[in-house]
Amino acid sequence: MTRTIFCLICIFAGITLSFSVQAQEPDLTKNFGIGLQGATSEFGGVSFRYTGLAPVYLQTVGRFILNDQNSDHMLGGGVSYAIFEHHGRWHRSRLYFTLEGGWRYKKEPDLRDEIVKSTTLGGGLAFGGELVFSLGGIPLGLNIGVGQGFGREKTELQSKGIAGVYVGMGIHAYF
Repeated sequence: MTRTIFCLICIFAGITLSFSVQAQEPDLTKNFGIGLQGATSEFGGVSFRYTGLAPVYLQTVGRFILNDQNSDHMLGGGVSYAIFEHHGRWHRSRLYFTLEGGWRYKKEPDLRDEIVKSTTLGGGLAFGGELVFSLGGIPLGLNIGVGQGFGREKTELQSKGIAGVYVGMGIHAYF
């Protein structure tokens, strides 16, 4: 059973890579992207990108999780400016600075079974890169960024400032 599944995965990967290699020069200039984006454990979710204003890129990220007494909602956005772009025959790459911000609301029980609600507002500046290539005719972008973040976390009992280095990464399919 395991051997059959492994063989099917290998055949599927071979066909996909074969089609992407045999394709006539892929169109990697799509303006919209959808995927997953995250930065450490605090912020991340489904992401939408708009690249039609190159070298300026816009992105939003959000999630909405409800689970009985627990809830975790997040909404963020960012504006990137590409400082370097390379358009090759089979890929596109870019290095960029991005200014990002986000809001998070979290509700969860603590050790005494009391509900703790917290709100976090944060922002930061990051340096990152993205590589866009065609996989089976679909432009696929992989990105990673490292930056400095800052913000404020507020609960019913206290409010504290937060700051730190964050690492984010994502994957997007462009259409």
